[in-house]
Amino acid sequence: MLRGLRIAPPVEFGHARGSVRAAHAAGVTILAGTDANNERGAPYRPVHGVALHDELALLVDAGLSPAEALRSATASPAEIFGLRDRGVIGAGRRADLVLVDGDPTADIGAVRRIREVWIGGVSVGP
Repeated sequence: MLRGLRIAPPVEFGHARGSVRAAHAAGVTILAGTDANNERGAPYRPVHGVALHDELALLVDAGLSPAEALRSATASPAEIFGLRDRGVIGAGRRADLVLVDGDPTADIGAVRRIREVWIGGVSVGP
């Protein structure tokens, strides 16, 4: 996926994977993030949503468990940024949920098989 980028300097995934692996092993909190953007002229324009699914798979490839990768995109950012109303399922929390086909804690690829999405408790479809 990353090897096809035509930007300078060339992207060396092994370095990034090693950095994430080392940070994770040292107990650093890992937050998922993407370079998703839709700006004209950007050398690479990853698609929002899909880019996060790619990021989660890359985090698992770097040594996080699927559950840890999911936490890096949900509970951990909410905690780090002080967003106490989201990040986990619970009473008094926002009801932003994604239902997937499969168990993403066992197979991170399941996050790509979206069945239903709720934002603020309202279904917005698949």
